[in-house]
Amino acid sequence: MRVAALLAGLLLCISAGPARAAYHALEEIPVESALYAQAAQLVASYGTGGAFLASQPWDRADLGRFLDALRTANAAAASDPLFRRLQRELEPDSTATGGWEPLVQGEDDRASLEMSPYVRADYAEDRARRDGVGIKRDFRFGVQGSYAPDASLLLAADIFSGTTSAGPHGNPADSKHFGLIEGVQINSYFDRGYATWRGRLGRLHVGHTWLRWGSGLWGSMALSDGARAFDVAQARMPLLRRAQLEWFVAVLDPAAQTYLAGHKLDVTPSEHVSFSFGELARFDGSSNMPLYLLPVIPYSHIEKRILKSSDIPSDSLNGRAKNNVMWELDAAWQFHPGMRVHGEVAIDDISFSSEQRPKALGWNLGAILRRARPADAITLQMEYARVYQYTYSVFHHHDFEFGGFPTGFALGPDVERFNARLEWRRGTDWSLGAEGVVTNKGEGRLGEFYVPGSGAVDNLPLSGVVDADARGAVTFDYAPAPGLSAGVTAGYARVTALAHVAGHDASGAYGATRFTLRW
Repeated sequence: MRVAALLAGLLLCISAGPARAAYHALEEIPVESALYAQAAQLVASYGTGGAFLASQPWDRADLGRFLDALRTANAAAASDPLFRRLQRELEPDSTATGGWEPLVQGEDDRASLEMSPYVRADYAEDRARRDGVGIKRDFRFGVQGSYAPDASLLLAADIFSGTTSAGPHGNPADSKHFGLIEGVQINSYFDRGYATWRGRLGRLHVGHTWLRWGSGLWGSMALSDGARAFDVAQARMPLLRRAQLEWFVAVLDPAAQTYLAGHKLDVTPSEHVSFSFGELARFDGSSNMPLYLLPVIPYSHIEKRILKSSDIPSDSLNGRAKNNVMWELDAAWQFHPGMRVHGEVAIDDISFSSEQRPKALGWNLGAILRRARPADAITLQMEYARVYQYTYSVFHHHDFEFGGFPTGFALGPDVERFNARLEWRRGTDWSLGAEGVVTNKGEGRLGEFYVPGSGAVDNLPLSGVVDADARGAVTFDYAPAPGLSAGVTAGYARVTALAHVAGHDASGAYGATRFTLRW
């Protein structure tokens, strides 16, 4: 793979890193995992631990270092029920935590092999929405396998069969075409597959997976897991003591030669403050890729270099040479133990030469308030997110979109959302919560762009007839072991102008059940 080869050349000096017992230390923690929200709660109570929470995914070694740093900086952290909950993830074979080893496991002096079958049974039904998203099913049986030939290298895959399910983390509707045996009507696919090299000088991650930037609790503005997984080569390198440089190139459509690239600087100047600055680019053409693999060149300069050095007529040049650039700034501050605020802004290809052009951007602002005791903890989380019309899309069609989903905020442009959740966690095993969500969605859609020269447009208000969705629910989650979790959500929703039709209002109950067993 050309991307992998070029990035590998940038990290030739990678050396062996630390290893832990099952599961493998370099195993990726999926970006959709609840562990990240739980880690954010610990950061609100005890500081960053030197971790870069706004850059995901982590691996298990990242989680281990984060917990070790918290315990070293504040001995009280070790008695926190959420700390013990996360620590248990690193010790699935411990009888003291009620866990178990992978079903198939083998190792010698150097290498290690693990195979873990799993089942997932998730079901959600929303009787307030009758616009095609009322029922979601994700029933699957799969196997997660990983092989570590030494402590610095891991090969991993997640292959499963299951029902067709909606959304970026579901089983695609046409996945029978990807079946392991052609002609057999089994809905099979692979969730993830990757290789990771890690050592003293950095990490190289290559494969099919999701990436996520930002400190948002319910969604990030620039790079989220709201689209399907893509084929990606990603590198991370520590800079000095409290900074990290990350960059990646992802293949969206290999036939059309469409790509997404990004580079980002994460900094934690103290245990109480963290921030990052990143840049993303949507571009076309494999021949343009080499410069995007260098994390030190601004993406706007790459576009201008290609545009000004080619003799191709301008009508043909735009699609081949232009890119769509987005800047991202993220910051978080623990201003008091148990109190943390965070915010993010994403600016999509802003123009300083035109006062009429609408400012396409998205931003969020949130807070975590938490009080912890040795036996339990109470947490209040709140977040407001706003994305303006025309964000993620441009007239030359280099949109931040993949498979019909935005690569930025999961709900796309022309939307605002407020989330709040109050949670009581009792010990390591279970939690009870109450949550509310208000979502207002304008008629603006992904792929809708501002036409240059069409005059002034006010895109600050939501456009057209607004679909207003307000809902509240109670939740219960139970996780007695690292490989076993279950949960239920029950609530009521009211929707005004459903599907942007004035006077078409609806209300009703909604609920969800969740169950995962990994052995």
